Amino acid sequence: MTELKKGTGFLLILCVLIACNQQERPVVAEEGPVIVFEDYFPLKNGKGEEFYISHITEKDTLVKENDSSICKSAFVKDREIFYFDNAMKSSDTTIIGSSVFCDGVFYFDRGNFWFSPVFWKYELKKANPGYFEVLFPRSLKLGSVYKYKNGEEVRKYKFTGFETIKAKGKEFSECLKLTVTQDWITAQYTDTVWFRKGRGVVKWHRGTGRLEEIK
Repeated sequence: MTELKKGTGFLLILCVLIACNQQERPVVAEEGPVIVFEDYFPLKNGKGEEFYISHITEKDTLVKENDSSICKSAFVKDREIFYFDNAMKSSDTTIIGSSVFCDGVFYFDRGNFWFSPVFWKYELKKANPGYFEVLFPRSLKLGSVYKYKNGEEVRKYKFTGFETIKAKGKEFSECLKLTVTQDWITAQYTDTVWFRKGRGVVKWHRGTGRLEEIK
């Protein structure tokens, strides 16, 4: 009888150990690919692209002919700040903010994308790099919303995935897709931008109806 009790006790302990071992283990989510924004939005002073301009609606009052997009830079307090312009030579009264999806000027530092809502070219000379804010971290997360507030406007940036797109008949694969929602008190606009790795913006559909497609 004593031997039976010992055997039964051993079996109970063994069953408990097996049950513990078979408990459902936490599922560790697999991390997706590391997406570095700098790879999809390379900045180089003097590099330019030509874009076809069309209009899906008549709301946009900007130019209707084809346009240039030239990456430029200026050193402000020993920091190289980048912006986009539509001409190699332009006056200080040129609007530079609306020439890029984020409406301002920017630079990369250790992969982080720093931004300031500078609108006019003459404002760049007075810009203070110390007041720039990180708009995107070095590694992007698909589905995450990155926010920025400027006065009454709140902007929400969301990278939604990768797509193969066509721009004026040309096909671009594995383009990083970004939606930009501009929330105002009286209105809301949503832009959609596609970036090609190593090249930058290849297509930009603005909420106003203006469509830009790389040549």
